[in-house]
Amino acid sequence: MVKRGALLVLVTIAASLQVWAMTDEQLKAVVDGFEARREAMLKEQVEKPYPPDGVWHYADFALAALWRNERVADANAAILRIHKEHPVDPNPERKPGERERDDFHWNINLLHRIYFLFHSKSKFFPGRLTAEAEAALLDIFWNSARRHCKIKLADPERTWWIWGSENHGAMLWSGFWGTAHILADAPGYRDRRYEDGSTPAVMASAWDEFYKRFARERAGKGLMVEIASGYNKYTIQGWYNMADFASDLVLRKRMKMLLDLFWADWAIEQIDCVRGGGKHRIYPGRSSTRGQFCGAQGMAWFPFGLGTPMSKHPALMCLATSSYRPPLCVVDMALDVEGRGAYEYVSRRPGLNLLPKPGETDWQTYVLRPDYGGILRYSYCTPDFVMGTSMVEARPADEWSAISSQNRWDGVIFGGHPDARIFVQPLKPQRGSFYNPHWTIQHKGVLIFQKLRTHKGARGQRIWFSDALKRVEEDGWVFAEAPRAYAACRVVRGKTRWEPDDSKQHHEDTKEPDPGTWLACEDEFSPIVIEVARKSEFADFAAFKSAIKANPLALKDGALTYRGLGDSGEFTFFAESPQPPLLNGQPLNFRPAKVYDSPFIQGDWDSGVVVLQKGTRREVLDFNRE
Repeated sequence: MVKRGALLVLVTIAASLQVWAMTDEQLKAVVDGFEARREAMLKEQVEKPYPPDGVWHYADFALAALWRNERVADANAAILRIHKEHPVDPNPERKPGERERDDFHWNINLLHRIYFLFHSKSKFFPGRLTAEAEAALLDIFWNSARRHCKIKLADPERTWWIWGSENHGAMLWSGFWGTAHILADAPGYRDRRYEDGSTPAVMASAWDEFYKRFARERAGKGLMVEIASGYNKYTIQGWYNMADFASDLVLRKRMKMLLDLFWADWAIEQIDCVRGGGKHRIYPGRSSTRGQFCGAQGMAWFPFGLGTPMSKHPALMCLATSSYRPPLCVVDMALDVEGRGAYEYVSRRPGLNLLPKPGETDWQTYVLRPDYGGILRYSYCTPDFVMGTSMVEARPADEWSAISSQNRWDGVIFGGHPDARIFVQPLKPQRGSFYNPHWTIQHKGVLIFQKLRTHKGARGQRIWFSDALKRVEEDGWVFAEAPRAYAACRVVRGKTRWEPDDSKQHHEDTKEPDPGTWLACEDEFSPIVIEVARKSEFADFAAFKSAIKANPLALKDGALTYRGLGDSGEFTFFAESPQPPLLNGQPLNFRPAKVYDSPFIQGDWDSGVVVLQKGTRREVLDFNRE
């Protein structure tokens, strides 16, 4: 065992420098440090549970206390309080158009974990739950599922049918999986029938088959719909439960592999635990502008020692108490940012609606196309910056699933400061969100935007410049200097003006403006060019500015042409028509043969096989094996 003090030194070095290749022993020490990091958080969770009230408060405390085998009586009492003070209504009254759901899906995976770990016949820590608390949990599970869980929902052909949103649907559906398995083994419940006539055993088997197919579909066709969103922490709670508790060994293996892919996909796009690349469902305000609110800061601390220490967020409690550990090649990807070098990551992602929508669905169910995701996601990753976008065709907004097109974020993050970034974002409407805001083309360090005329709810057009960047304007360009990179931005048509951050745009409840400034476009449909380069490629800032000014740029007959630095290429962007942009004279291919294409993640579209590799470390994720 590595002593805790030595481990913390190792993790601190890896997290702060991330510039040297690590040996297997060093990587294993980081992985083994998971236990110490978890125990530190759980100890604090027992002493001061988070959040301060509600179901999550009691559930977080109960899980932490039962895990640590202390204050066990108080933990059982907390579960009884959930049962008494927050009863599940299996037949809630709803207004017309209101979602048909029980809000216990927010809590169900966490409560399942408590049951799986501590019930009287658990394989892990049997008997820490009292008979009374165990009975209370079973009553919660039954009432939250008996009406809403239906065997038809577990049809393996419907893995791209999503209820509510990706994270809401994931919590509810994985909750149905867990409840069915628990009830199938519980005296007094195993012979009951759901309202659709199914028994718990039949339901459990159906959900196993659903999720085996689900894992293969997601791995083979681009993983998440809510790409790189802060909502991902809710989505993967159920994945952790299946990886730990599934009795079907094929399902357990596939869910572990899906977590391997999720973390690899995150690892190769992050610097200092801040993820770059195109993101979806990223709300205006600090979720867009601040690195510490990027969504994985708390999650990544447990497996990698990166990010925000000891987060007690309830959505992380399944992860924190899981036996899952990422393979060493993924840990290496996460920690060795410098060693990853500069590379492109091209992937195909889901997003398009299946049209016409199947007639048996309702308004609260999204159905995505299983044959063609529609998104060509491109990231250019270096140790000094990550620039990325979700490239899409100029389609009407209704062709996109709202959970894909809502609040898309495209731009660049810079190493050396967690908030250093430039991105393009409209003002959101007075109510709701914006959808399908822009289309783009990117290659290497060049990214070109234009607001789509088929958007919904996007007001105006603006470019965010973090205060962590030094700015200067010359010859129509805005130049910026980051700690380890240079950037240039050009609004091609119309005047611009600088506007301070408007705190009213925040999704979060905060009155403080974010640290940065908006460059607002007078012509909201003007193309915008952003180019970024590493400082090591230029003698100084002046040399970078001179090189940018020398790049050919013209807007003629509605077509923008631009030649980028180095081998980034020649771009043609059709600002007045839906014709796809051209790179070096060739239109973008939105259907490449590979679903993941980078030096570290490789996989052919819908093959069910993904290879993770860094140096000599290699993992083959085969989702076809039974």
